[in-house]
Amino acid sequence: MIRKTCAAALLCLVFGFAAAADWRAELLAFLGPKPDFQRARQYLTSEVKNLGGADIQTAQALLAYLARKVGDTTEEQDVIADYFEKYLDSDPDFGFLDDITHRDFLIYWARWKKTFPLVSDVNFLSHWASGVPGVPAGLEIGLELMNPAYYKISLGPYALEGGFWGRGFHIVTVPVSGLFERAGTYEFALDLMAGDIVMRKPIRLDINLSAIPSLRSPASVLPPAPSGVKSGRAEAAAANLEGELSLYVGGKLIMTSRKITVKPRPLTFPLPGPSMQGQKPYMPPPRTDPMANSVSILDAIALTYKSLKGLLAKKAPLPSPPTYQKVASLSFSFARTASDGSLSDVRADVRLEKTRTTVLRQ
Repeated sequence: MIRKTCAAALLCLVFGFAAAADWRAELLAFLGPKPDFQRARQYLTSEVKNLGGADIQTAQALLAYLARKVGDTTEEQDVIADYFEKYLDSDPDFGFLDDITHRDFLIYWARWKKTFPLVSDVNFLSHWASGVPGVPAGLEIGLELMNPAYYKISLGPYALEGGFWGRGFHIVTVPVSGLFERAGTYEFALDLMAGDIVMRKPIRLDINLSAIPSLRSPASVLPPAPSGVKSGRAEAAAANLEGELSLYVGGKLIMTSRKITVKPRPLTFPLPGPSMQGQKPYMPPPRTDPMANSVSILDAIALTYKSLKGLLAKKAPLPSPPTYQKVASLSFSFARTASDGSLSDVRADVRLEKTRTTVLRQ
């Protein structure tokens, strides 16, 4: 029984390799010096559902190439966008192509690699610890852009920001004014245009609010009123007042206590003059001749000039870049006063949902 199972597994493995080799050989039959791109596309479209592993990645890149050859730009852009969304900037395995098709495909693929506005590694940038009281003015979102592109950030019909981004890391600041009034999902649109393709990357924020009644009064979160409050200076002045307290029993004075503020006298130490010329008070007389250990004024000036020249020659250190941590969610806590005057402590959890980049068409 074990031998039969192993033999069956070996046959499946052999047939799997044979099938992988067969689809490539069949595809090459439609290409070459006199290619038939339409038939090659039809064959690969029907065969791709039976492929797996790295073969799917190779077939998807070739489907975009064949769509370009037959003039189907819409299908080409959709397949290319889906390819980079799945495999990022990873190259397919196209070494099995013949020389003519290989060179032509390399030119085609290099154009997309240099122009496609791929967005990846989208995360919150946290400069503070989670749970810090208060809500910031905006949330910073970091992302990686594979190629330069024009960009626009919008919320519904309102454009918030736009311009040109180069290749590399970028930060998007999302305003949070009004977002924490209620729980829900808010979606910002990031549009990127490069060449003849426009991509849209949704930035979707999922906000969850949890509120509990607070034991504090609303006045405890408000600034203190300026009137009716004694300042520290007034209390210090009251502590220095003079007064007298008398105790009478049956009209007879029993005890009297008087408080008198006594100002402390300044503490002074009379110091006599120098015991001899050139000598400080209470210091032993010099054992060596001070003139023998003196420094020339010209030497001191030269040494000072040399030190200043060395300091000025050193360039000022470059400012260190801000530190941050990439996180998928953030938490904030703040106090909210209702219309009836009641106070509640609110915790807001903000999560960045994963979204799919799509081709934007009018």
